[in-house]
Amino acid sequence: MTDDFASPPARAILLPPVLCRLQNEWRRISVSVAELRAVRRWGLPGSPISSLDDVLGRGGFTHRPNAETGPGTPAAESADDYLFQLVELAQHHPLAARIVLQRILPPLCAVARRHSLNDRQRHDLMDDLVANAWTVIRTYPTSRRRQGVAANLVRDITFETIVRPSRRRCAQEVPTQHTDLGDPAAVATLEPLDELVELLGAADGAREVDPGDVAFICQLINHGRPESVAIALDVTPRTVRNRRDAVVHRMRNLVEHAA
Repeated sequence: MTDDFASPPARAILLPPVLCRLQNEWRRISVSVAELRAVRRWGLPGSPISSLDDVLGRGGFTHRPNAETGPGTPAAESADDYLFQLVELAQHHPLAARIVLQRILPPLCAVARRHSLNDRQRHDLMDDLVANAWTVIRTYPTSRRRQGVAANLVRDITFETIVRPSRRRCAQEVPTQHTDLGDPAAVATLEPLDELVELLGAADGAREVDPGDVAFICQLINHGRPESVAIALDVTPRTVRNRRDAVVHRMRNLVEHAA
């Protein structure tokens, strides 16, 4: 089911590497006995599942937005409710988050295409979208956003990946005063890693701290540089820097709300 939306075989070499890895992983886990057993324990509505593709379909997955619905195709409302249940489960079950990620890969691919001028830009942007997707999915505010789950997720991921970094760059731009360049030490700020460690200490004990963020901070501390972390995670340095900035933002919010 999930191969059709990606690309014809002749263009497979142009697929973003992260998408190829996700597709290969999906082929493996979609029929894995262990994963199927775990999903069946969740008690999701519908008949027994034979593969994780069944779960995708019930959550509204389609690579053809205008395709006619068939006898086994869920109504939009029931598909949205099914996806909402998966997102609720994703807060505690990484496998549910992985299924949700697979469900929204087609619109994320569309976002990457719209905001890229060439294949290299598209590949880098797809890396960043997938990196941010994991946190957005696992922290989705289920208490107040039950409708339009897939669209909300894609919008939030796009904001974290494209809009927020752009705004941050604009906010950090300081006009150069040619008459008085001043003392660079006077305007020095904390290095991102130092700030992360400081924020993590300030947020220590908060239940809202994402374990994934803590693990990521530990990797940064151990490796020292985004480029080294990127090699360890098999992603681009840009993806690591964007993830680092997103973690800093979340930690700041936790500290401010706890104050």
